[in-house]
Amino acid sequence: MKTLITILFLCLSVFSRGENLIRLEEPKSNEAVPAGKAIFYGKFIQRLGFKSGGYPQDIRIVNIDTHETYTFRVKTTFKAAKENVFCYVIEPGTYAIVNYWWTKSTWYGGKSHIEPIFKGIEVNDKLQERVDTGELKEEDFEMYSFTVSPNTLHYLGTWDFSKSPVSFSDEKGTLDNTMISKYKKLDFPNAKTTLPE
Repeated sequence: MKTLITILFLCLSVFSRGENLIRLEEPKSNEAVPAGKAIFYGKFIQRLGFKSGGYPQDIRIVNIDTHETYTFRVKTTFKAAKENVFCYVIEPGTYAIVNYWWTKSTWYGGKSHIEPIFKGIEVNDKLQERVDTGELKEEDFEMYSFTVSPNTLHYLGTWDFSKSPVSFSDEKGTLDNTMISKYKKLDFPNAKTTLPE
């Protein structure tokens, strides 16, 4: 079991160094869903608020079939708002959420954190201890995933990463009004709701 967790964290650290990461791009304001691709959007609630010090925050996901790893920004540089919207173009497929990369502002600069994301598990500095004592078992480490279809706009929900474990909720009606003003050619009212599960 300890070997499995060690391998998992080793894989997550490889992803975090930027090796073979594909950075997702936002759609242009006058762009429809590109042929053969998908667009997803949602709202992200960050961990820190003003303590983020203007550092960006990213989510990393992996395509379950191709094993390609993607990254997308959920909080831009120099923005301190606790809640931010995201909208990205992606290849159709099923994706697992790998980790959350955030930086806490300190007096000497910033301290980066790469937090693996698992269903219902609080990730903290006692995670390995909980594995060693048997409190957490191999079958407990399940990843959130979502599927996006070609030629489709998907609403992925409100991602609450303000604390661990993370959660996802449906606030589509509220968010759609915000998104319509920025992306003129995307049909937000008819977007497919696809919360990670």
